[in-house]
Amino acid sequence: MLKGILSKIIYLFYVLIIVAVALEIFLRFFSPVPVRIKGNEVVLPKNQKYTLPNDKFSKISKNAIHTKNSVGFRGEEWDVNSKKTKIIFVGGSTTECFFIDDNKHWPFLVGKKIGSQFLVNNAGLNGHSTKGHISLLNGYLSELRPDFAFFLIGINDLATTENGGNSFDRKLTEKNGEYYVLQIEEHSRLVNLIHSFYRSYQAFKLGVRDNAEWTLKKQDMQNYLSQYEMNKVLELHKKAQAQYAKRVLSLINICKKNGVKPIFVTQPLLFGEGIDPTSGIDLGNYEIYNMSGIQYFQKLEIYNQTVRELCEKQNLKCIDLAKLLPKDSKYFFDDMHFSDAGCEKISEIIFENWKK
Repeated sequence: MLKGILSKIIYLFYVLIIVAVALEIFLRFFSPVPVRIKGNEVVLPKNQKYTLPNDKFSKISKNAIHTKNSVGFRGEEWDVNSKKTKIIFVGGSTTECFFIDDNKHWPFLVGKKIGSQFLVNNAGLNGHSTKGHISLLNGYLSELRPDFAFFLIGINDLATTENGGNSFDRKLTEKNGEYYVLQIEEHSRLVNLIHSFYRSYQAFKLGVRDNAEWTLKKQDMQNYLSQYEMNKVLELHKKAQAQYAKRVLSLINICKKNGVKPIFVTQPLLFGEGIDPTSGIDLGNYEIYNMSGIQYFQKLEIYNQTVRELCEKQNLKCIDLAKLLPKDSKYFFDDMHFSDAGCEKISEIIFENWKK
């Protein structure tokens, strides 16, 4: 009997191997889910088109189209031999603006305002911190040869400081279990696909979604961190600034090495001091993630201030969008992502302040 069970286990093992090999071969030719990470490299979603119907939300287009060109960015086809001045916008989801229409995300609107003599692409990738941006530049900058690179950074570095980094960040620094999975991913499309589904599931469990519009409502009770607790949180982020500054400096050095002029943009937030003109809500006292709006903004400002200081030391342009974009919920889809109106306002601010 034991021999029969063993033979069935061996038979099942061989069947699983055959199925895995078949799936691996199939995925070499057709992958149903585009992946953005392979090993320790960024994989750009080339020649993709997403149709984004919207029946629920009022601050973004009802039927948005999101298109990636042959490089994997949003925008017109990239031509390294073009005589136009070439610009890429680098950042996370607040740059990519995934749910905003091709004709309404703020990098496109900046390009429209500065004119046809510029070739503009949106290289934002959802979830990427400065570690992801460094990998993106190392993998593609010398090939693309832009003249300018704009960086809207900070919010994902803040998040990774608190939760220990996302999977893309951790694989660059830690040799844990996920590190070895990621090494296998370099050679296996099947493992890559399974891991992508796992990441999506984990994000879903944690409530990480960028497609839920917020409506500010009066709160009957607020439960903030105590000043003692908040001081501990702020200290954690202050300690992270030495490494954050090194990563920002790496972005600067990679750009300079490739003849690209970097321009930095600070990350705005809906919350902070002031009254929301649209809803009448006090944005400083509003409870969000068990903090007050002011406490939330204080965390992000630590990262924005590091960018400001580095730009001053390096004599680089810094467009202080965190201060220039009004705190008005009509400009925000949620706490940090932008509405259609927000993208329009941001493009005006970038256009007005770029060459001041």
